Amino acid sequence: MSSLSATLLGASSALQSFQYALNATQNNIDNASTPGYAKQTVDLLAAPFDPAVGLSGGVSPGPTIDSRDLLTESDVWQQAGAQGDASAQSSSLTAVQNALPIGEGSGIPAALNTFFSDLSAWSAAPTSGSAQQSVLVAAGSLAQSFQTTAAAVATASTSVSHGIGNTVGQINRLTSQIATLNTEIQSSGHGDEGMQAQLYSSLESLSGLVNINVLQQPGGVVSVTLSSGAALVMGNQSYALTAGNAAATTQSIDPLAPPDIDIQAADGSVVNSQITSGTLAGLLQVRNVVIPSLIGDASQPGALNQLASGLANDVNAIVSQGSVSPGAGPSFLGLFSTPDPTHPTAAAATMAVDPNMTASQLPPVDQNGVANGVPLALAALANSAPAELGSVGYTTFYGNAAALVGSQLNQAQSNQTMTAQTLAQAQSMRQTESGVSLDAEAINVLQFQAGYQAVAKMVSILDTITQSLIDMIPN
Repeated sequence: MSSLSATLLGASSALQSFQYALNATQNNIDNASTPGYAKQTVDLLAAPFDPAVGLSGGVSPGPTIDSRDLLTESDVWQQAGAQGDASAQSSSLTAVQNALPIGEGSGIPAALNTFFSDLSAWSAAPTSGSAQQSVLVAAGSLAQSFQTTAAAVATASTSVSHGIGNTVGQINRLTSQIATLNTEIQSSGHGDEGMQAQLYSSLESLSGLVNINVLQQPGGVVSVTLSSGAALVMGNQSYALTAGNAAATTQSIDPLAPPDIDIQAADGSVVNSQITSGTLAGLLQVRNVVIPSLIGDASQPGALNQLASGLANDVNAIVSQGSVSPGAGPSFLGLFSTPDPTHPTAAAATMAVDPNMTASQLPPVDQNGVANGVPLALAALANSAPAELGSVGYTTFYGNAAALVGSQLNQAQSNQTMTAQTLAQAQSMRQTESGVSLDAEAINVLQFQAGYQAVAKMVSILDTITQSLIDMIPN
């Protein structure tokens, strides 16, 4: 009877084991589409078999094994960061490119073409009032084109700045959520697949916004930092990032220049250099590098301002030395308002025709007494290559600046396509390693059910034998 009892106990343990495994399989099936969920398997252990001492063997439930692989998770996070970076640059660079018309019939190139064309017409009729008026109107249109273009780039800059603020807000909400999940996981005292799924889904979302390092701690909680160690989550505590204007420096070329955006960690340190991928990195690249190359910052005037001030100064240098008639003294008036040398980042935004200049005051006679010397010299600027612009012409200088933005946009769009593919591959690899396969789980269900039914049948037979033995005992 003792061996029979031991067999019954072994069968009972086997039933519990198969039921435990079935429950894990059912949980996998229920969460097959849950973001961040990793399949769970039950390790069934062989029970000792030694009839001499009453050990009848069988099977007993072992620990539940989490199939999550941190290496594949890390690969997904890396690719999500690259995708976030490329997507953010593609979107924001599109807005910047749209602010820089390059067609012959629009923007600064068209205004430059009209301006130099009208100067050529004036050189053929230097005393013509209508020709002088056309030059004045063309100069006004050119100045307006600079203002419009600078304003459009500034608007794009504002939009990107708002995007940075929104992204930092999303990062802080996710790190707070991760800290809360850490607390719940720690207090649960055991592996909770649902909370783990939420945790790793949040980590993947966070990795698309900013590059992260994740260190798994005992009990399933995680610590999260930026690449060089700035803390984002430590246990149940999250550490918020903040976005703000960079502080002015004594080395600034323009105290009124548009400031760059700095990201600060919770301890107040600037962590821009630690942000190397994700949406935040892409937005910072456009806001702090691309846009200042056009409209300037504390360290550079920007291409649009270089072009505006260079053109205005070159034109004014010729016009101010001209005379309205032979023998008359120089006018000392410029065609454009003189750019403010103390505020070089405003040259394009403030470019305008000198309010004191009228059509009748446009001086056609140059210093040598040539009747149309001034319009000829001005028209010749169209084919000049000023040293202050890198020895290229005005239209070429503008075209190069716009083309650089276009090249960066093309690269970002190419990266966006490539990183979408690599992210999909990383996610597919993770799915292979730790995702739920409904086909595989269906096979497990059949196997565990068959095992359960077999043990149940054996228990039924043992029950019948036991009852028969009991009936054979005399009353």
